[in-house]
This record gives sequence, structure tokens and C-alpha cells, in this order.
Amino acid sequence: MVRLSAAVWLAPILLIGLLLTACQPAPDQASAAQIVTLTPTPAPAMPILPTHTPRPINGAAPTIATSTAIPSPVGERVTSAASGGEAVITPTATIEPMITLGFSVENRPITAYRFGSGDRIVVLVGGIHGGWEANTVTLMDEFRAHFTAHPADIPAVTSLVIIPALNPDGVTRGRTAEGRFNANRVDLNRNWDCDWSPQAQWRDQIVSAGSAPMSEPETRALAAYLHRLRPAALLSFHSAANGVYRGTCDGDHGSALMTQIFGQAAPYPYQSSFTAYPVTGTLADWADGEGIAAADVELTDSTNTDFARNLRGVLAVLNWLAGR
Repeated sequence: MVRLSAAVWLAPILLIGLLLTACQPAPDQASAAQIVTLTPTPAPAMPILPTHTPRPINGAAPTIATSTAIPSPVGERVTSAASGGEAVITPTATIEPMITLGFSVENRPITAYRFGSGDRIVVLVGGIHGGWEANTVTLMDEFRAHFTAHPADIPAVTSLVIIPALNPDGVTRGRTAEGRFNANRVDLNRNWDCDWSPQAQWRDQIVSAGSAPMSEPETRALAAYLHRLRPAALLSFHSAANGVYRGTCDGDHGSALMTQIFGQAAPYPYQSSFTAYPVTGTLADWADGEGIAAADVELTDSTNTDFARNLRGVLAVLNWLAGR
């Protein structure tokens, strides 16, 4: 019997092993791969911007705006490296088509309507004596209707702000003596901080001028708005002494010339002072002291608005400011 060498009989075994290995399925690479899960990093939160609360005037509530306009800085001082010193930013107009200045004693809104976008601003105020001078409120509504229909009447560099009724509580009381005052029974045209007196006069009556200058919410609301707006001129409408009377507070601050321009265009008597009885603490006087050319416009009677002539006066003031 012939003995086979070890190499001969081991060969079939090795061949069978190779065949078995070749028949094994290939490993699943996808299942074998390591799966990495990524957790997204949250986006950084937006910074919380500080809000600016206007400085109240004698406890006044902040002005409540119904528009989204951003006020421009008024008289803000900045350091300029280029100029090597301090510069003053010229006040620019705040675009507020309609805002609520504040609220009356009985929580009625006091509103203002703006026409135009120029920075030379004229403010018209009606109804400071409420329902007693209701025709001044009607006149403001007529102005609003006119400038809504004729916006081109306002020169490009100017704006017009109309406040129909500073004393809405008095308006609701109609043409009565009670309607002249606010709900605290204060005469709002005796409550301003220029030549204020605790005992004020209306005709032959002593009336309340408030517990202190600027004591009333209506007065404070308008003062805060004017400080922010910085208008060039202000006309406060009344009835019915038939004339235009300039504001003055420690001298003249442009009120005499503005009064003349309005009076000649309207026309109204404008060169005499109001002498029927002593008047203290008025809006026009206070505004003049703030550097705003101001005047009281007295309509000819207590029912008519004299719209056409007062429109001529307002347009004359706007054009005067546009030409300065």
C-alpha cells in the first residue's frame, strides 16, 4: 500500500475550507457604520433693547403714541472727532400722522394730527376752553378736512399739527360756564408756567388756575409733546374777542412777527394787547417762553369759525416759515 504524503491528503481539506469561506455573505457596510446624531445649537437670543421713558413734567404720564414712528433727538449733544469738539444735532421732525398726547381728568384721549413731513412745524390748538368755545373745535375739524384734501398747501419744509380739543371733558359739557373748565374746574388757559397766579380771572369772575403751574393732566400732556416736537410756531384758538394777541414771556421770542403775519393775512386786529381783564398763565405766553412763536387767535363770535380767513392766516405762517 502506497503511503500518501501529508501534502497530498491535506490539499482537499484546504480546498473545502476555501470554498466555505467564499460562500459567506459580505458584511453590511451600512449597518456596520457608526451613525452620529447632531443636536443643532440654538440660535443666540436677540438682545433686549432698553426702552426710553420720556421724562415726566411735574408728574405727567409718558406720551402714548398710536403710530410706530421713532422720535428724532432734539438738541442732543454729541462729541465729533472730526470737528474736535461738541456739536448740537439740529432738531428734526417726528413723523406721527396721529397720536394720543395723553388723557383728560375723565380719561378722554387728547389727540393730535400731523400733515406734512418738514421740520418747521406749526401747531394749532383748539378747545382749550372746551364747549364754551366749541366753534374752535369745529374750526380744527375744518382745517383737518382741508389739509387732508389739499396736502400740497403745506410747503415741503414745513408741517402742520392740529390738536382739535385740549379740553375734551369741557367739550362734553357744551356751551355752558362749566364747559369752559376741565373736570377739576380749572381754567386750562390759566394753568401754564409763565406769569402763573393761583387767583386767575375770567371776565369779572375769579377762576381756578390749578393748585400749581402745570397741575392739570391736559396741560402736562401738551407741554411734554411740545418739548419733544419743538415746533416753530403755535396758534391757540379762542372766541370771541376778534383779534390776534401775541404770547410774551420775559421778552419776545418771535411771537410779535408771527402775530403780524397771521393778523395781516386773516385779517384780524393784531397790534393791540388784550386789556379787557388781566390774564395770567396762558399757553401762548408759556410757549413764547419756550422759544416758540405763539399767539392767541380770538374768533369774531362764539358760533362761526371764520374758516376762510383763518386758513389764509395759517397758510401765511406756513409760507413765512418755509421762506426763512
